[in-house]
Amino acid sequence: MATITANITLNTDITNYSVSESMTMRKLGSTSGLDNATGIALKKFTSTSAVTIVEQDEVTASKASKVYMRNSGSSKEDFFYVSIHVNSAAATGTETIGKLYGGDWMLIPYEGAINLTVAPSTASDMTLEYGLFYE
Repeated sequence: MATITANITLNTDITNYSVSESMTMRKLGSTSGLDNATGIALKKFTSTSAVTIVEQDEVTASKASKVYMRNSGSSKEDFFYVSIHVNSAAATGTETIGKLYGGDWMLIPYEGAINLTVAPSTASDMTLEYGLFYE
């Protein structure tokens, strides 16, 4: 049985809060772990053009999946826009869900019926690390 585990620790002195959590990525409605992965890929960008990182037909929408992304840079000024939309050719209907600055990362559940795209804020060299885990 495949096992993919994510761990996170959050500490803040703003609200005096601390938590450590672990999540085993599991198939929908099952105790079995996710058993497919694209692997972790690196994509280098040299323009501000949006690129689809995960296409809507890569996984089955009714199954469990997770997407990991990390801006491997260190700049606190340059970032990746992370967006969702119905298809990669969509000129409208795109919704930005966040910005990944240097060193920022995200791990999100992925529904599978939408595309995930990223677009750098600058044409300077930037690298995105990403992967898809699914059943």
